[in-house]
Amino acid sequence: MTRLRLLILLFSTCAYAAGASANEAIYPLVTYKCNEEADIITLTNSILKGKEGASYKYSDEDGTYSPWDLVEIDRRTERTRIVRTKKIVKTCKLSSGEYTITIEPQVFSNNLSGTCGTSISSAFTVTFDGFDIRERTPFEDYCRGNSPIITRVTIFGKTSEVKVKRLPRYKFY
Repeated sequence: MTRLRLLILLFSTCAYAAGASANEAIYPLVTYKCNEEADIITLTNSILKGKEGASYKYSDEDGTYSPWDLVEIDRRTERTRIVRTKKIVKTCKLSSGEYTITIEPQVFSNNLSGTCGTSISSAFTVTFDGFDIRERTPFEDYCRGNSPIITRVTIFGKTSEVKVKRLPRYKFY
């Protein structure tokens, strides 16, 4: 009988821990770094959780951005909605020329109370010499499911190659 109680306690503790982490607030973080010495540009897509995310100070000087800062939300009506988006445009001079990186929000639902309404991600565009060498590409295509998520983008100045690293969704969250 004692083993059964111990087993029940163990399963209920595991279920509580899984539920607590699943309900923890998630804060998206996109970083941009132009490294002229190394001749690369790096974009990263990650998440911060809990207190760390709530107190994180996003900063243009540090190249850290939240997609929530790139949307304008109308809270005046019963239905809270995203009504406008903004873009961040950065330029970086590498050995092969000047690159323009555009970062913008990837909005899954304009209605913040609907399906996927509390989820947001970002997208990026890489332009070189006036041409999009990587058209608008979302870090996440969908707000759920198991589609891969882009976690890192590296642009190499010497070759103009854009290298993309992806992870399965279950490893990202």
